[in-house]
Amino acid sequence: MQLNDKWQGLCWPMMDFLRCVTAALIYFAISITAVAKYSDGASKAAGVFGFFATIVFAIDFYLIFNDVAKFLKQGDSADETTANKAEEENSDSDSD
Repeated sequence: MQLNDKWQGLCWPMMDFLRCVTAALIYFAISITAVAKYSDGASKAAGVFGFFATIVFAIDFYLIFNDVAKFLKQGDSADETTANKAEEENSDSDSD
């Protein structure tokens, strides 16, 4: 659908990060509920698979966090570079 081209104002790496965090929290909460509340074998198996999914989402969370950190650092360095160029252009001092 190429939504990233249609909605340019959203920070897509951050949206992916938030999706991953919420999925991990939801799976963790449901897994704890399945294991604690129900005592049959199917609920225990569902809880174990839910904990496994939580671990997978946590790994994805960590990897995405590294990408978002790099993305935000690039934005900061670009802002600093343009600010430094603007200061140099607006400077009134003569070096000659």
